[in-house]
Amino acid sequence: MMWRGAGVLLTMAVMWLMLSGLHQLWGTTALAATSVDTKIVINVPQRRLYLYRNHKLFQVYPVAVGKPETPSPRGEFYITQKAIWGDGFGTRWMRISTPWGIYGIHGTNKPWSVGTVASHGCFRMLNRDVEQVYALVSINTPVIVEGVTPYSALKRALSPGAIGQDVVELQRLLRLARTYPGPLSGIYTPSVEEAVRAFQTTVGLPVTGVANEKTIAALLTYTGQKGLKPGYLERKPTPHPAPQEVKPGALGGNA
Repeated sequence: MMWRGAGVLLTMAVMWLMLSGLHQLWGTTALAATSVDTKIVINVPQRRLYLYRNHKLFQVYPVAVGKPETPSPRGEFYITQKAIWGDGFGTRWMRISTPWGIYGIHGTNKPWSVGTVASHGCFRMLNRDVEQVYALVSINTPVIVEGVTPYSALKRALSPGAIGQDVVELQRLLRLARTYPGPLSGIYTPSVEEAVRAFQTTVGLPVTGVANEKTIAALLTYTGQKGLKPGYLERKPTPHPAPQEVKPGALGGNA
């Protein structure tokens, strides 16, 4: 009976050590995702995801980006959700904070599409790559999506509460004008309204806090962005007027 009791105690001790080791492993994994300064930068034209840890480049991964008709969002976002999904989303899913739609970084069941222009706006990765990124990031990890500027044409008046890729472009212009220090979030927040008011004061426009047609036109001129056409995968050339036909003798010479 004593030997049997000693055996039970020994088994319990081994199990405790195993569980303790697993707990330490899980704790270390969680710590790796939360205690290290981590940032994701995605370059849309390059179709690359750059993972930074402690302000140093850790790894570069190929990604598929959105097609021109369903472009990927550009701006400064952060991770809002992590989940283990399946099917077309591969083995991992990380939603980003784009306010005008559901976009994320995920795996795929079409690995041949990674590195191409193929998605509906999300960023596809190879499953082995997305699993590594998933393990190293956490909720609120910054996700900066870079692309060709201007990001969008400003075709509507923008006011507090507006969301969209055009709001990202407005924030970018206000940052160039040095009135807006905040993120390119795509949300017309009170700080954006304050920045618009400051710019309107600077150029002598009525101070309304609304980015109307006159404010946008002044902002484009002030920042040197007037005439630039929005791009996505590459910069679109600025159109120039076609040369006029010169009739014989118009310049005073002989035909």
